[in-house]
Amino acid sequence: MQLIYRGVKYETSEQHIPLVESGAKGLYRGAQWVGHKAAEPVPQPNHVLCWRGVTYQTNGTPVTTTAPTTSTAPSVLPQRKRDSLAEAHRHAILKTLERRLQVARSQGNEDLISLLEEEWQQFA
Repeated sequence: MQLIYRGVKYETSEQHIPLVESGAKGLYRGAQWVGHKAAEPVPQPNHVLCWRGVTYQTNGTPVTTTAPTTSTAPSVLPQRKRDSLAEAHRHAILKTLERRLQVARSQGNEDLISLLEEEWQQFA
């Protein structure tokens, strides 16, 4: 059978799969409906694929690699970089907490103010 997709023509073989009733029945727009399924499992193609450097197969079996994969990038950030990122994160949390405290005080919500002050003490 000849098919066309976005202007590209290709040939495919017609595969007739024997069907049997699946047991599902119903009524659709006033017409009786009976579900069907393949009489026997249809074999699926097996492809070896790679995603983000990890090789896998579509049939679920593990892929054996002959050469170990090595990364040229360092596995961890330098200590100074990690410290500066952690400090920036801590600063952002405190800034958000301060803003939440201001809003709670402007609304007069004493329960929320006490909870936020406790949270502030955890960061201090």
